[in-house]
Amino acid sequence: MRLLTSSLIIASAIAFVGGGLAALPWRVLGPAPAWAQGSTHVKTMPTTPPPAPAPKPRSETKSPAPPAPVGPVVADGASVSGDRSLTRMAVELTGPVEYQVFRLQAPDRVVIDISNVEFTIPPATGRNGIGLVTSFRFGAFAPGRARVVIETDGSVQVEATRLIREGSRGRHRLELDFIPASTAGLSESEIAAARESAARLRLSDATPPSPPPAAKPAPDAPRLPLIMIDPGHGGVDSGARGAIGVEKDIVLAVGRELERALLASGKYRVLMTRSSDAFVPLEQRIRLSREHEAQLFISLHADSLEARELAHAIRGATIYTLSQSASDERARKLADKENAADLLAGAHLPTEVSQDDVKSILFDLMARETNGLALNFRQIAAKRLRGSIQLSRDPQRSANFLVLRQSETPAVLIELGYISNTEEEKQMLSQEWQRKVAASITAAINDFFATSGSIFR
Repeated sequence: MRLLTSSLIIASAIAFVGGGLAALPWRVLGPAPAWAQGSTHVKTMPTTPPPAPAPKPRSETKSPAPPAPVGPVVADGASVSGDRSLTRMAVELTGPVEYQVFRLQAPDRVVIDISNVEFTIPPATGRNGIGLVTSFRFGAFAPGRARVVIETDGSVQVEATRLIREGSRGRHRLELDFIPASTAGLSESEIAAARESAARLRLSDATPPSPPPAAKPAPDAPRLPLIMIDPGHGGVDSGARGAIGVEKDIVLAVGRELERALLASGKYRVLMTRSSDAFVPLEQRIRLSREHEAQLFISLHADSLEARELAHAIRGATIYTLSQSASDERARKLADKENAADLLAGAHLPTEVSQDDVKSILFDLMARETNGLALNFRQIAAKRLRGSIQLSRDPQRSANFLVLRQSETPAVLIELGYISNTEEEKQMLSQEWQRKVAASITAAINDFFATSGSIFR
């Protein structure tokens, strides 16, 4: 039976920053013509640009779709070159594509949305930038659409875009040229484009997945508890980056091992918020837990340190529960970073109440019993994990993580270790280590339901 708590539901509040599409001339170098400043987007670029007629200011420029490639288009390379006066971003493709380019602010970014593309680019690509580009990341964003998010050093103007055919084997290269922006503001068309992109994302998560079918229980058998496993990040949101791997891949691997261990026990039903390299907004993760009446929510992450000089010394797992006031400054900064994941990916998710409203009513809505159960599981998990992997110096902490704002489900967030520590990263990439962690968390879940399970029946 579902845990009874307040009937109200906490709506997640995620800051929205408008962005948009900018129509770009076929120029490579030199100043952009006046008509190009703040103009609208180019959805599809031909492989060979036609002679450019005199365009009208602020009008949308369109071109015919490129010929459909045979098989899926793969993005297998990306690079940045140039300097602060002109920086070029290039994406290598196995065929022609349709794409959109738009800017976002706070922080400053340029986004490339590409239709029906798969990335095989090494995860570490884009870690370091050149010129006006500080870094970039890439991955799935919405069904049928992939995304490249380019972090820029200040506001930039996209001077030109080109989709260039290379050779006779159908390969193409998508190039973008950036120059410093003369003005930082975004046009109305840019804001409208960001909203269109967000609408596509909201449409894609309108129908959440259902748990896999299980054997029909006997009429008098109790209903098995549903465990929601939440591998953090995914798709274009890579999370923390180590010397070799990225957070999204590590936590997905551990999540799959945990799912296998739980199902093998025959004691639980299991649902993953994502079972592949997909982008899942934070709000949808909470909704999945609520709609499927999860009885325990476990979010998996990997921590990192910005200060590289300390990275070699800091390691170990930490288990977090929800608290309006963070247990320490490090926990507060981590929660702020995790809560900004949708914003940095360029996902606009409207909410029903403001962030201040959420904070003011958070603990009125959070049932004392639910919060107590989360604290109980945190203690059990710390004990079980301590027997198999290294824990941080203070492994039981709390902060205002958006994904833990659940009034009806005990929820914890487990930082499995520090991917910024090279030795710990190597362990986290090991399947043996992943299975050991999954076994420890499974044992903790068994202990938890052995002592608290009667509350859910």
